[in-house]
Amino acid sequence: MSQPHTPLNLRHLAASRRGMWALAWLLGMLTLLATVGLLALSGWFISAAALAGMLSLASAYTFNYFGPAAIIRLFAIVRTAGRYGERLASHHAALGLLADLRNRLFANLAAASAHSASIRQMHRLTSDIDLLNEYPLRLLLPWLWAQMLLALFALLLWLVSPILLVWLLPPLLAAAVLLPLWAAARGVRLAAAQTAQAESRRQALLQPLTALTALLQWQQWPRFQAAFTDADGAYATLWQRQQNQTAQTVLWQQLCLALAAAVLLWQGAVAVEQGHISVPLLLALLLALFGLVEVMLPLGMQMMAYGFSRAACQRLNDLSCENAATMANGIQPLPAQLHLQAQQLCAKQTGALNGAENINFDVRNGEVLWIRGASGAGKSTLLQVLAGELLPQNGKLLLNGQPLQHWQWQGQIGYLAQNVDIFDLTLAQNLRLGKADASDEELWAALDKVALADWARAQPQGLHTTLGEYGAAVSGGQARRIALARLLLRPYRILLLDEPFAGVGDDYYGKIEENLVNFHFNGILVVVSHYAFGFLRENHKLLRYSI
Repeated sequence: MSQPHTPLNLRHLAASRRGMWALAWLLGMLTLLATVGLLALSGWFISAAALAGMLSLASAYTFNYFGPAAIIRLFAIVRTAGRYGERLASHHAALGLLADLRNRLFANLAAASAHSASIRQMHRLTSDIDLLNEYPLRLLLPWLWAQMLLALFALLLWLVSPILLVWLLPPLLAAAVLLPLWAAARGVRLAAAQTAQAESRRQALLQPLTALTALLQWQQWPRFQAAFTDADGAYATLWQRQQNQTAQTVLWQQLCLALAAAVLLWQGAVAVEQGHISVPLLLALLLALFGLVEVMLPLGMQMMAYGFSRAACQRLNDLSCENAATMANGIQPLPAQLHLQAQQLCAKQTGALNGAENINFDVRNGEVLWIRGASGAGKSTLLQVLAGELLPQNGKLLLNGQPLQHWQWQGQIGYLAQNVDIFDLTLAQNLRLGKADASDEELWAALDKVALADWARAQPQGLHTTLGEYGAAVSGGQARRIALARLLLRPYRILLLDEPFAGVGDDYYGKIEENLVNFHFNGILVVVSHYAFGFLRENHKLLRYSI
């Protein structure tokens, strides 16, 4: 895949897993050739065998039954095995593409401020990516298969009787190329209108729901309900228009293919009379044409979806451009020496009665800021502001005299939140969420820093111990230390820890505190804790702040 801020286009979708898509195309092509060949050869074999028996007893005995029968069995095996292999390869490529698209978009969103998330972004993370994921599977591969089969059928007609190719090529080109391209062009325009209307319908539904109680109390809900009904009706009209256009395209394809079959019978009969081809061969060509119908007809329906893939691609690019423009506005790399200041900082959660009020502190590299305070005083809220997950309401938060938005923070802040996430994976897999390429030695070193190495070694499966859903197999204190160890796998310029010693016994508290200070000696360490933070290295400064 391309870089996160490089515009995405539909060509990238196939290039993402080029090898697997090529294998899927090859296996699918073999499957379709076997399917069409099985149909055509079976028709030729049955009619040729019957004709041989009708002509004379000698021709019946001399007719080769075994060769065609063996080829028919081979086609049947290739069709079954090829279809199975094509499904495996194409779905493997599709799932890999899905992972690539999500990684690309998540990398872009992770670089933006956490508070910029919205329902619209969530919609793009789901439906838009799903639309793009279907593009190679439902549009690109069937289109390539149909064009290759058409070319091979045209070659067969040219070898058998060039006059048949002249008569059949126009309706076949119309059904397999011109009509699908026409449907794709119409689909682009219709998809743009339908996508815009879908967004309007979504907003018409979701926005009033945020004030549903007040709207019901003041008897204003029917007005918004009517607006949504109108938006939904307009969307339904566009959807029905798309269905009608799809049906029209398929109808024209069927007419073209029916015309091709009629022309084949007409000109084929002439060729039989002139002795250019035999009756069994004409039947084989007709059945091969019927096999092509099964490949060409879906193009009319699938190519209408091309517009939705383009629209989804454009929306994801717009989202990337928005975030890239926001990030590029005055962003500078972090300097070597950090000086973090809070001046009359105020912040609280949405709907909260209390929060952090009038916070002031001054902390530099090599210093530990220990924040303590009563429950509900806003300690965790303050850490969220420092982590960029919450905007302050008042006051200033400066780094080296500049607002935090002036600096490039991606990958520079480590944050242990109040609630940690432990997944139903092994201990090693949970830890490697912090550093995907971490070696086992690095994992053991991180576990040792949080006094969990001995516990992990005592487990029968060691690093491969499954932690259970939401960390149900370990205690709350162990889950917290596992999350802390995950942070300690890589260095951060600023490390924010919310109650890192919660659930930790007195025997381990001192060791973990010492390891934290030693690990983060050159950065800024901010700790929210009810425990007294007292371990200091030489030239290390501890700042105590109460809120």
